[in-house]
Amino acid sequence: MDNLQTLLVLLSQGEALEVSWRRAGFSSCADASQALERLSRSLSGPDAGSRSATRDSRAGSPKDAPRELEAAIVHVDGASRGNPGPSSIGVIVYSLSGEEIFSTARTIGNATNNVAEYRAVLEGVRLARDLRVRDLTIRLDSELVARQLDGRYRIRNAELASLARDIASESRAFARCRFEHVPREQNKAADRLANEALNRVVDS
Repeated sequence: MDNLQTLLVLLSQGEALEVSWRRAGFSSCADASQALERLSRSLSGPDAGSRSATRDSRAGSPKDAPRELEAAIVHVDGASRGNPGPSSIGVIVYSLSGEEIFSTARTIGNATNNVAEYRAVLEGVRLARDLRVRDLTIRLDSELVARQLDGRYRIRNAELASLARDIASESRAFARCRFEHVPREQNKAADRLANEALNRVVDS
């Protein structure tokens, strides 16, 4: 409970979950999200998880999924209303056969479109790390972000550069990690998750 209390204090001070979970002593961002979800259910009743705007884990949790996946394809998307404005991320982990292993979506406060995309990539990398994936492919429909992360385009924005460094650091956990741009129509599922999470906040 001490970890959770520390996490709640950090979040109340405006820190993002991607940063605060480490400082609170959780082993991963996913574990911190699950702790928040359990707290939400305990406070709001048994149906609270299905209404949560923080997270939509339709495929269970990383702990429920097969461990030590040899390879995975992760589709990610970020959404922003206002650029900057209320924003969210959606992430779906697939096996190479196309089976959905895990999915998550949550809001991230106010951000630009590009920051939301980077935050979605970072979440996808961390989820894959928690699943002990060795060969990782991240797919996203932002050509700019994909090209920046694979080194073809320079990153001039300081916030994006910081997120890129975090992604690069997390990527060292994999034998291979690559970033692929795909057309928007091939990323509809992640886009839908991100927008569903954002709709629950904007419409509330």
